[in-house]
Amino acid sequence: MKRSLINDAVTGKKIDLVTDTDGSQRIQSTQNFDTLMKLNSQMNNDWRPGSLRGTQKHMQHVAEIPNVVYAHLVEKFGKPSENPKAWKQWLNDSENRDFRTGGGQV
Repeated sequence: MKRSLINDAVTGKKIDLVTDTDGSQRIQSTQNFDTLMKLNSQMNNDWRPGSLRGTQKHMQHVAEIPNVVYAHLVEKFGKPSENPKAWKQWLNDSENRDFRTGGGQV
């Protein structure tokens, strides 16, 4: 049985309380991020090499990650400031290219 706890139409995030057949309960978070993936694709297409120069590069938008995925990655790697090497490796992985917004490598 599934009981909805939160249904946020803006972010597409749903949090449900799921009761399994054995009586155990768990919280299940899901998020529809099709719109976000389209936005990421558009931002990636709009990006031009060399558009940011010198000190501006630290402000380059490199990725847009959905809340549910980000929470999972924080559990796995820790915060980006705590483990930047693992985060860069994850973002540069070709399987995760849809989350990047700035082209090239991080």
